[in-house]
Amino acid sequence: MNATALLVLLMESRTRVQRYFAVMCYQRSLGLCFVLALFAGACKKEDEPKAPSVVIVSPTNGTDVSVPDTLQVVVEVNGEDPVDQVTFTLTNADGIPVGASVSVVPATDPARIEVGIPLTSDLLVGGEHILTVKALSGEAQGKDQRNVDLISAPLRLRRVIVISTPQPDQVSIHVIDSLGAVSLANTLVMDLGGAVVCSARQVFALMGIGQGPLMVLAPDGQHVGWQKPNEGSAGIPWFTSLDRGSDERMYVGTTDGYLRGYNASTGVPEYVSEISDGFRTQRVLRQSHRVLQAQANGLGTQYRMVISQASSGAFITEQLLDKQVVEMFARDDSHVLIFGNRNGQGVVEDRNTDVGGGWEPRIWASAITAVEGIDANTFLVALTNGTLERFTYTNAGSVLTGSPGSITDLAFEPVSGTVYAGAGNEVLRIDPRAAPTISSYPIGVPVRYVLPLLNR
Repeated sequence: MNATALLVLLMESRTRVQRYFAVMCYQRSLGLCFVLALFAGACKKEDEPKAPSVVIVSPTNGTDVSVPDTLQVVVEVNGEDPVDQVTFTLTNADGIPVGASVSVVPATDPARIEVGIPLTSDLLVGGEHILTVKALSGEAQGKDQRNVDLISAPLRLRRVIVISTPQPDQVSIHVIDSLGAVSLANTLVMDLGGAVVCSARQVFALMGIGQGPLMVLAPDGQHVGWQKPNEGSAGIPWFTSLDRGSDERMYVGTTDGYLRGYNASTGVPEYVSEISDGFRTQRVLRQSHRVLQAQANGLGTQYRMVISQASSGAFITEQLLDKQVVEMFARDDSHVLIFGNRNGQGVVEDRNTDVGGGWEPRIWASAITAVEGIDANTFLVALTNGTLERFTYTNAGSVLTGSPGSITDLAFEPVSGTVYAGAGNEVLRIDPRAAPTISSYPIGVPVRYVLPLLNR
């Protein structure tokens, strides 16, 4: 065999080999496609069941409902398969249900269902709410929604809770009912460091100092919702401050170096921030996205304001103060009115909480014992000389409105527009504009705190 013939033979062999592998690859591709097709067919889902139809016939969008009342709902449902259950839920703007959901099992398919959702709680807040009706048929679900405008129940005064101290280690709780009758609700063995009311949660709170607990009670003054023990020892105070924030938390300062914000209903701690070393919290104010602490050192000779994040408790900044703080009121998101005492005089400061500093619209010759805001511009100020003055922010003016004597607490009641004052052994009801005493309620023991409880 010559070289040319050998070369031709080799090329033909190579061609046959290439054809063989090409055929094999093609067959394998066909086999793979066949397997994939079988797999895809095996994995194909069955047709999902069709969701049942839900149509809210009544109410229409924007319907007004006043509390107390019953929201009447008419809905039509039907499905290819029987409808197992229809659920009616009313939620607020935050998606939180108001009241219990109502569930109905349809008797027919299709069905026309009529239900009434009771709206009787005074705590319901007005505004736009969403009515959602869901129909379940096996795993399939259909729904329809309507917007409903809820009108709150009229604001009213339920009672005035009066906290008194017959003796240093005893606390009495009196109640002034809506008709003005005074009754003793409870007597507790504890000291007293503070008291606040939370109408939105229908509770009020007391705290001791060195021996009394932090205690949250129902409006009757007898049933305890929750409490925190006093961990003080050797005569060292444990609780140093108690304030209700605009977020309805109970903010409590303790000498272990922490400020805690408790859920008013459950007592669960929802906020924690640190207190400066050597200082104690005296007053707390929730201002927009921040929490302000007015602090004093153990000797009461140095004062400061500590500002923390309301969401996390993280420290933002601190500002030096030259006064002992009696009360604070947020003027806007970056300014706060601080009422306090310095060198035996009462003073109000308009402080910028963003950058510090400010100005003092007014100084009184006597120290302040209590302050209450009537509106964003008007405040009643009780002084140690027994007088009561009405301070107006816009013109920095202060007008003498009366001399009721030593006042330990002031509380504005927005339903009647009057102010309740703790004065000696009685509670006074005062007109804040002219400040004459409208009525008085004898308690018989020294009044420390006056807490109007509203229906929400």
